[in-house]
Amino acid sequence: MQHHFRKLRQRTALILLILLFSFTAEARVVTDMRGIAVTIPDEPCRVATIDDGFIEGVMTHLGVIDRVKVIGSWAMKRDYRYHFQSRSGENWEHRGWHTMKFLHPWLDQLPCINSPQGNMLNFEALAAAAPDLVILRAGDTSVGTSPEKLQKTIAAIEGLGLPLLVLYSPTWFRKADLASMKTEAAVIGEAFGQRDKAVALADFLAETEQMIRKRTADVPEPERPSVLFFGLRPDVRRKGAAGTAHGTDTPESYIIESVVGARNAYQGPGRAVPMSAEQVYACDPDIIILPTASGYHPPRELYEAPYCDKLQELDAVKGRRVYALPWSPMNASRRVEYPLDMLIIAKAAYPDRFGDVDVYGTALTFYQKVYHVDEATARGLRSTQLLDWMADCGF
Repeated sequence: MQHHFRKLRQRTALILLILLFSFTAEARVVTDMRGIAVTIPDEPCRVATIDDGFIEGVMTHLGVIDRVKVIGSWAMKRDYRYHFQSRSGENWEHRGWHTMKFLHPWLDQLPCINSPQGNMLNFEALAAAAPDLVILRAGDTSVGTSPEKLQKTIAAIEGLGLPLLVLYSPTWFRKADLASMKTEAAVIGEAFGQRDKAVALADFLAETEQMIRKRTADVPEPERPSVLFFGLRPDVRRKGAAGTAHGTDTPESYIIESVVGARNAYQGPGRAVPMSAEQVYACDPDIIILPTASGYHPPRELYEAPYCDKLQELDAVKGRRVYALPWSPMNASRRVEYPLDMLIIAKAAYPDRFGDVDVYGTALTFYQKVYHVDEATARGLRSTQLLDWMADCGF
């Protein structure tokens, strides 16, 4: 044990020397979302990210993604495969990568300081990597939403003498509003001397929300369809539930009710609340939205999988009004691609009001503008988010 701590102290001393050299050259002060002024190198070149993709997405837009040297999520390393079987015995498969892994395959080669389950950070590995800046996003899978755990994590990182910027995701706040994402982007931009560009990105992402609001603002209350955000989580099904719902105090409900102008079919509180088949029928949703929930879930799963037999009499199932959101490994707090979620929910709820919106095509222009990629790469991103189902139904 003494040998272990001696090695850790030696590494910490090395980090401090590296940082001292960096700060002697030039430094900047950035105020993070804790309200703490943090001194960081003027040009951070060895960045550790502890999140599930949002930080990397913003850094890609800013053109500084190559500075990431340590990651905190296995989602950017895995090749995901999901196997399904219909009640007739037909088998099919969906596979994909994290958008950041698709854009930057080299991320797979970086050290990951988290456990494969995403619930235990290795601070010794972080110290050994000697980053000159750590950016942590509270509320993502890598850290979670426990204040106690966050404080212990912050204390451990700062105890290594590492400059730490803390971001708070919408999930951390446990409230629906997504406005805090603009502050997150601004802090990241400030760290790399590109605050205006990062804020402009956040404003661009918010344009989709504003467009949707304008189109649905005049829908009378009685005509607003009910939307169930329904997670087909296998672990919940094994315990006897049909799936999970998201209550009115979640960002998902904020999108459904405040942005899209529909009604959340589940009016209780809570995130990923287990629901029996009887409870789902009691909600009687007009539309069902399938998010990533311990795996990817296509509409076909709800239509054809034998374990969904009890749900076949739902009006939304019989009317084929079931839609899948972009696949988001780790299903973490909102990432850069969140406007696509909004568009899918909006068009699912109001096909007539959004009949002129080609979501499948919009995804291409979105990726090109946000990530500065060509059309061929954008098509690859669209496929890796498992959105090609749109081509078959003209969505």
